[in-house]
Amino acid sequence: MLGQTLRRALALAALGISAIVAMPAEAGEIDAHREAVDVTKYPWSAIGKLYNETGAACTAVIVGRDKVLTAAHCIFNYRTQRFIPAQALHFLAGYNVGRYSAHARVAAYTIGGGFDPLRYDATSSADWAILTLTELLPQDIEPLKLDSNIAPSGTKAMIAGYPEDRAFAMTADADCELREAIEGGKLFFHTCRGIDGYSGAPILVGAADNLIKIAGIQIATTGSDGTQRVLAVPARSIEQALLLDEEKSTPALVAGGPSTLYAINNMAGDIGAFAVG
Repeated sequence: MLGQTLRRALALAALGISAIVAMPAEAGEIDAHREAVDVTKYPWSAIGKLYNETGAACTAVIVGRDKVLTAAHCIFNYRTQRFIPAQALHFLAGYNVGRYSAHARVAAYTIGGGFDPLRYDATSSADWAILTLTELLPQDIEPLKLDSNIAPSGTKAMIAGYPEDRAFAMTADADCELREAIEGGKLFFHTCRGIDGYSGAPILVGAADNLIKIAGIQIATTGSDGTQRVLAVPARSIEQALLLDEEKSTPALVAGGPSTLYAINNMAGDIGAFAVG
């Protein structure tokens, strides 16, 4: 217990925050690397669940008053090989056991340029999506900013989201670190626990003035010989792609229209060398 407390204190000191506001587990045990959090408190209040109308879900994070960031594979239908229409998606901020601070439908979304979930190993660096909501979220929910810097390997970090084993209550791993970048900086590894349901979850790092920023988003796990490595898309790549799209006025994809719905998040199958979910 003392060792866990010290590790948590070190992680928090590196993140520049005085305390994680933890809550008792609603049910069952949480492993030593995860704890329940108070979803009404910053930065957890900016994280929520993204559902489609079948009830399947991923984690997503608020990055603007009407913008939410998640993994692009969360909104792809493998059965029909089509992206799920925006109108079939809705976001619940600060979701916890049936309660939430805000609910909003999705009007449209933009995904990373060139992302092809059927060629995941070749296009995983574009596995991100910015969703535009149909309405503004409440002003008391503070969006999290993308970190335009690339933090060095060893930087203290944490992840928060809705894993499958606790799908209705947010948990956080505050005892992890960023690792090396790959693919020319378009992806990076980290040591946060890769659990099904964490797709789209933000990898958080400390910034100036006690702010928390998004270093990247969780997308997949990869590995061989029984060694698991956890993979994220860096926030800097997402930010640069969005700025480029704004300059060109041509988003990578804005989705809408009818489609048969399906849940990628619950498939969590191997795609090439990766497992998403």
